[in-house]
Amino acid sequence: MVFQEPMTSLNPVRSIGSQIIESIEQNLNLTRVQAQSRALDLLKEVGVADPERRLKQYPHHFSGGMRQRVMIAIALAADPKL
Repeated sequence: MVFQEPMTSLNPVRSIGSQIIESIEQNLNLTRVQAQSRALDLLKEVGVADPERRLKQYPHHFSGGMRQRVMIAIALAADPKL
């Protein structure tokens, strides 16, 4: 599920990377290093430029549309069957 207002769905005191990586670790049982690599791939997949830098940033550093892309990446982290 991807919520309409991502700013209220993302934790403002945690980096984007930690939120995506947490979802990957919980859903795919990957190591931290594997989850970080997958998070980078997901951000690239949804069109976030410079994902290595963006993983370390917080939600308020992103525009509304970019936060929506992050939420899509988190949803895809669960490896859903589409």
